[in-house]
Amino acid sequence: MATSKKKTRVDLEIDETLEKSYKNGDDCIEMDDDEGAAHSSSSEGSDMEDDDSEMEVTEKVNVEFEARNPEEADFHGIRQLLLQLFLKSNIDISAITDWILTQRYVGSVIKQYLDDGDDDEDESSMEEDVNQVYGVITCLNITKYKDKPCTDQIKKHLLQKLANSKSSANQLQAILENPSNNIGWLINERFVNIPAQIAVPSFQSIRQEMNTANQKGEDYHCSHYIMVAKKFRMKTLPKPGKKRISKKPLESEIYSNGEEEFFAEAAEFRATFTVAEERDSGVVQQWDSELEDQYEPLREIIVIKANELENIMIKVENVLSQTNS
Repeated sequence: MATSKKKTRVDLEIDETLEKSYKNGDDCIEMDDDEGAAHSSSSEGSDMEDDDSEMEVTEKVNVEFEARNPEEADFHGIRQLLLQLFLKSNIDISAITDWILTQRYVGSVIKQYLDDGDDDEDESSMEEDVNQVYGVITCLNITKYKDKPCTDQIKKHLLQKLANSKSSANQLQAILENPSNNIGWLINERFVNIPAQIAVPSFQSIRQEMNTANQKGEDYHCSHYIMVAKKFRMKTLPKPGKKRISKKPLESEIYSNGEEEFFAEAAEFRATFTVAEERDSGVVQQWDSELEDQYEPLREIIVIKANELENIMIKVENVLSQTNS
């Protein structure tokens, strides 16, 4: 495979404490049960300790990220990001990771940009940062490669998750099996503390790459895109009299990747299923520990027509520009 090529650089403000937790080895977003229990018990300590920890969480730092072509060294990081999406499933995640790494022209991993001329950076720390995969965005043609075992596993997994809704399962199956459809699976995974500002250049890049791939004889003339989004739905109200440190208002539904809400709004098909029994609370804890008991983790299957992608990105860009102004 060719040497990893720099594509896009983005300067973002992220949560410093979360970044440190990933650098300390928690590259898998989930937490062990014992770690989760320790986290919960520590939160019942003194208000002073809670205040100190929350103050640390709210610290912000500017970090510059860049998109690079995936390479073999990224296997573990990409696989961990996919594992947080599918959790307990019979899908061969390693096979999907290999597919991402070996397909030509299309796909990027998000890494921290490090200035090669910075002599103050510790070499071991710099090497770790260079190899850390903070996100992955790509498109896999599951129509052209319908005979891949992992493609069949993905389809069966999603249809099985909709077994309690026969109507939704039938609709999704009809879309997947329609011979006139050419379906691309959009994979858009990143650490939970990487803000949505990175979405616009990432999706612009993936669209350009697919156009280039089409010109080189690859098949990315998709009629539809399918996406599996991580989502959280409020299940309980805050306990009466319990002081919330965070000033952020609680929302009834929250997307882990905020831009995916716009995909859902433009969907030709969408359906949601719970993953509450699949030990997903670690994702919420890394994002906001106060919300763990109040939100149910979900996955939402979203299918959009391919010509909607540009309009979605325009909406996302407009919202982000208003937020930053």
